[in-house]
Amino acid sequence: MIKQNKIVVKKKEVSQPPKKTEYSRLIAVDPSLTCSGWALLELNSERLIGTGKVRSLPPKYALAYRLADLQEKLYRLYDALYLGPTDILICEAPTTMRDPKAALKVEQVRCIFETTARTRRIEVPGRINPRTVHSEVLNMRGAQMSRNIIKETARSVASNLYGKDLLAIGLPATNLELKKHQDIVDAILIGHVSVAKLKQAERTQTDIIQCFLESRKRV
Repeated sequence: MIKQNKIVVKKKEVSQPPKKTEYSRLIAVDPSLTCSGWALLELNSERLIGTGKVRSLPPKYALAYRLADLQEKLYRLYDALYLGPTDILICEAPTTMRDPKAALKVEQVRCIFETTARTRRIEVPGRINPRTVHSEVLNMRGAQMSRNIIKETARSVASNLYGKDLLAIGLPATNLELKKHQDIVDAILIGHVSVAKLKQAERTQTDIIQCFLESRKRV
């Protein structure tokens, strides 16, 4: 005789919606296999409070070693900045595929920044397309301008927006001097757009993931 076990189905409790996280800082990244620039901004004050570069091993090393070394450096960087669940990371999104091999390498770098952040429970809601920076910050619309003009304009805008903050953290604030730190300049402007998107999401009570998805679709 087979004894049948009585199956008891418990009534599912209605769970409360998760408490909204209050984010305090945003780290923006211009990823590159050679040298990635980053910029740290405070969300409440919108001040630039830190910048830096993460340099990879030179090309004489195998790609696997370079990526592994980069990941270790990122763990140390996030530790040094005390990044965690109340912080947000945004990377620059890919643009063209003129050189697919190079684009795939940069995508691996981008993914290491993001996945390493997620292991520390840093929020990674999306990416910012550089064309969004061009249109919304540099006021460049229509046909794509030359790289030199774009970069020079980016330095001027970054200097105007964050000149005092740059000097406070020990970086030059003039266009000419910032030319040596173009990767940081690009990260600063990515951060500037990202902070604006987050403020908009806060005002409209929009989920920040949807906010970044929408910005990517419009480009």
